Amino acid sequence: MPCNRLTLTLPALGLLLWTPRATLLFVLLLQPPGLHLLSPAANRPSAGLAFTAARIDTPFRSHGAGSHGVAVSLNGDVDNSNDDDGDADTTGGAGDGTSSGGDSTGGGAHTCSKICYEGMLAGTSGACKAQEYNPGLFQMLTDARTRRAAQSSYGDRSRLRAALKRYQDGANLTVVTVGGSITAGQGAVDAPPYPKWMQFVLDANLPDKDRVKVRNGAVPGTSSQYMSSCHNAHVPRDADVIFVEYAVNDEEMPMPHMNNQIRRPYERLLRKLLGYPNRPAVILMHAYRWFQLPGDTSGQFWMSGERQQSEFGLFYGLPQLSVKACCYHYMVEGKKGFQVKRPRADRHGVIQHENFIDATLKGFAFFYDVIHPDGNTGHRVMGEIAAQLVLDVWADVASGSQLSPEDQQAIDAPLPSPMLPDNLESKADKCFIGPAFQRTMIESDGFEWINEGKSANLPKWGYVSDVPDKYIKFKINTLSNRTQSDTLVTVELGHLRSYENMGRAGVQCEGGCTCNYLILDGHHASRTSQTFPHPFKVTQSEECIIAVKVLQETSSGKHKVKITGIMVSEDPVVAAFQDWASFDWVSIAAAKDPNGVFEMSNTARRALLERNAASSAEIMRRYYEAQEQEPASDGSEVTDVINVDGHAIR
Repeated sequence: MPCNRLTLTLPALGLLLWTPRATLLFVLLLQPPGLHLLSPAANRPSAGLAFTAARIDTPFRSHGAGSHGVAVSLNGDVDNSNDDDGDADTTGGAGDGTSSGGDSTGGGAHTCSKICYEGMLAGTSGACKAQEYNPGLFQMLTDARTRRAAQSSYGDRSRLRAALKRYQDGANLTVVTVGGSITAGQGAVDAPPYPKWMQFVLDANLPDKDRVKVRNGAVPGTSSQYMSSCHNAHVPRDADVIFVEYAVNDEEMPMPHMNNQIRRPYERLLRKLLGYPNRPAVILMHAYRWFQLPGDTSGQFWMSGERQQSEFGLFYGLPQLSVKACCYHYMVEGKKGFQVKRPRADRHGVIQHENFIDATLKGFAFFYDVIHPDGNTGHRVMGEIAAQLVLDVWADVASGSQLSPEDQQAIDAPLPSPMLPDNLESKADKCFIGPAFQRTMIESDGFEWINEGKSANLPKWGYVSDVPDKYIKFKINTLSNRTQSDTLVTVELGHLRSYENMGRAGVQCEGGCTCNYLILDGHHASRTSQTFPHPFKVTQSEECIIAVKVLQETSSGKHKVKITGIMVSEDPVVAAFQDWASFDWVSIAAAKDPNGVFEMSNTARRALLERNAASSAEIMRRYYEAQEQEPASDGSEVTDVINVDGHAIR
């Protein structure tokens, strides 16, 4: 079976280099695409720039592939059919673009062992090497062995195979990423974030990139508890593949062990995503954080929530990707692109250009700051390993693999009982931001749905009134996933606070549920305007009516009240969400989507990114100050720990 690949044996190479014009053409072909070609979405590599699909560990893999002769690929690598040294590759990938199998026509048409995935990349320079699909002209940061090492748990790939079979048959492939600030792209200052790198790779390898949709639903400053309630605002209902990244944002070792308010929402999130209409493949993406406090814990292999989250992956048979599994030893060794001597950002969270400091760090350091990977290195690695997994299974599907009846039965089967006791997921939506919030409104006297944004790129929707005694009512489902219907749940009401014109609002439960009366004050001294989520306890009800009324009393002399959203917890008496940015980020992005689904690329970058940058700078400042801090006077160790996105715990 002929490969879709131009292969040059050494004799053919000599003929090509015989003329000056041919020599110039070959030299030009050897040049890898620069980063500036990869960064803008409008300039993604075309389908002619092939990445890699990889091995297929299935009954359909071929056996006994041999290598005959030496081939030189278009990216200039000489194939010795040996890519097992494990070195991180910064020049296109050790063995990338190589080939194996017999050369049946003396260097003209190339034949690959027993299986060549015909039709994967028609007209491109990619080639199959044994059971790997190598990248041709696409320059990679990692080599194939590194990308394989990231696959820490193989899992049941039936759902992923089903998604790619639908794509092969003509359907779209909708890939979604959720997580905190890492997945949202913080740290990717002058290069793309990991979901965008993944999209570049998939666009370059799958036959119709116009049917490949990568949507980033991550929100900085949030944990899996937030996404467990708000997945409906972040994950489109037609999702086929969902990457979930919370190993850094969720606490490492909350207590009591496993059955706690950190791990319970994580399991429910996985269960909800697995139940989406397309029965999507849910993949755990475990990011890694090297820099820790106290400083002597930096670089410890086990410092993340990954090992506990992995238990859920094993329980539900989910494929898992691990940054530390692929790259930790490279960090220890200080390899280019993986260095952890220090992050690129200084103690103020900005790049240092003086004295060529950043010139020695860009492209070398894995992290931009003490939490977030750098776009040129860490984010790129994450994107490559994510794409590798998808393309592994695509190679399987493209070679003719079919789902067995047992596979389809497993996909369609109900989920098992939860791993954690009494941790069933709710079937009702719990997050109402943007257009979804409008659907909860059942009665209004004097409140209007208004966009107070100054431009189309920065919408600021919400229900607004500035007249005393005007009111609005919302109806939501506050039933817990638990069986104890008499316990309370937490509701958060998003409201605007500013330094002028803001009034007070009274909030009470009027039907189906009960809660203590509370007052929201929209006025504060800080010269900022920001949405604040106000938590309060509510009894459980399928139809809970919450009323908001503008009060006569005011701190500013004015009466404006703006309500922007509602979120409901599932666990009874749970603490408030870690969601300092969610209402602003989500309401802006969801307002731009006809279905009200958040997408990072829909957000206006100005004020929100400035807030993120300020958070990053604060994290950096506190980290370096803690590094310089003297031991406590009583001789005890400093135990201040910085959690993600600026939250400190002791």
